[in-house]
Amino acid sequence: MIQNYQDAMAICKWARCPDAFVIFIYNPQWPKIKKVLLLGHQPQDQLDLVTRVFKIKLKELINDIHKKHIMGCTIAGFYVIEFQKRGLLHAHILIFFVENYKPHMVKDVDRMISVEFLNPETNRLAHETVARCMMHGPCGVAFLNARCMEDGKCKKNIHASSNPRW
Repeated sequence: MIQNYQDAMAICKWARCPDAFVIFIYNPQWPKIKKVLLLGHQPQDQLDLVTRVFKIKLKELINDIHKKHIMGCTIAGFYVIEFQKRGLLHAHILIFFVENYKPHMVKDVDRMISVEFLNPETNRLAHETVARCMMHGPCGVAFLNARCMEDGKCKKNIHASSNPRW
């Protein structure tokens, strides 16, 4: 661990401050995991499988960032994988860009980051995934069956609303 830390600090000394910070989080609803779970098991029951799928997807993301340059041309990067108390994996990724791709203005950041709520008719799976994972609500008295509702109150301590929230 000390050697990895020293390597990361050497990269920072050479490449200066990182230009982007990405968090990649394991999703227990990934179809690749659910498809091969043993009968009656939850993802947390088969951490070897979860870890393997997470590592494959992380490797694909790193490849997309550093070889396919989906965010711009990079010169360096490193990541750390952490396990939360509930067993959820996530990676913290630092990325260093070539000078021409470094974000200096708001429009540069906008070029790298985009958020869309896709049309459910043309991209049903992406639409459902964003709605399920990224939005909260509607909840409250009118929506007692919402996942966040417990004993008639929102577990997330968000006031009752009929509008979805980000």
